[in-house]
Amino acid sequence: MLVIGGLTGIDQFAPKGSIDTADNFYKDNIKLIEKWHRKGRNLYAITPRFPLGCTHKMMARCRDLKKEYPDLWVNSHLNENPHEIRATNAYHETSDYLGAFEKYDLLGPKFTGGHSVWTSDDEYKRLSKAGGAVSFCPLSNLFLGSGLFRLGKVTDPEHRVRFTIGSDIGAGDKFSLLNVLDEAYKVGMCNNTLLDGSVNPRLFDAAEAERNKLSPYRAFFTATLGGAQALYLDDRIGNFNPGKEADFVVLDWKNGQKAARWQTSQLADKDGPQNIEQAANLLFSMMILGDDRDVDQTWIMGKLAYKK
Repeated sequence: MLVIGGLTGIDQFAPKGSIDTADNFYKDNIKLIEKWHRKGRNLYAITPRFPLGCTHKMMARCRDLKKEYPDLWVNSHLNENPHEIRATNAYHETSDYLGAFEKYDLLGPKFTGGHSVWTSDDEYKRLSKAGGAVSFCPLSNLFLGSGLFRLGKVTDPEHRVRFTIGSDIGAGDKFSLLNVLDEAYKVGMCNNTLLDGSVNPRLFDAAEAERNKLSPYRAFFTATLGGAQALYLDDRIGNFNPGKEADFVVLDWKNGQKAARWQTSQLADKDGPQNIEQAANLLFSMMILGDDRDVDQTWIMGKLAYKK
């Protein structure tokens, strides 16, 4: 499998036994990078747990790693909840959360900030300009009550931000990206209502409200090629273009949970969708009602790895 992984850096605000020193983190990362990065299909990410869990020295060590190995990815948290944001800004002496990454030269292409629930308009403009990405994790955000990701803001054509979707297992409660898309759709619809003028006319923004509606095509694009683009891996994965590395799952729309099987049977002929409208309806039904039971096959690098 193509995997991006990295040792988590955390040296404060964590249970005893879970933290390490910044210098040990740096030394251990060097060993792991030399052993794994770009060996086979393995790629490496500098992973500060989140800025509040990292002392100034830990963040500086992350900067050192990025400077010494500029082609590494960077993965961390971004604006997950208001308490974390206030504490982070105070500790790192920044005006906003994104500033903690800018302060240590970690923002740029191949940067991904998980959650991004409370990211400001100005932070999104800077993310867009820097080529960074955010990861939308609706299962986690809803389970913890963190808030609603602004899907319509990251897709603003004037300052578009690359974004992925994530299960965030830990606080998220399901692995399947179909379940993630289901909850992502609901988050988008809640934000649509907040901006369509029905709640507060002063917040009315018809264009952004409409962009919060997650169509099945945009949903499955985000789970495939869009995610690859956000990670700067679309030259290798994300679609079936010749020369790409073939990692994919085959979904069987007739083999999910009972409600999904009934729904999809109403939307397409027994041989599958016959036109674009039927295809869209079928994809929408699968993303709302589907789960891991819909997976019939898993292929890794063009080889069948699993068959139901």
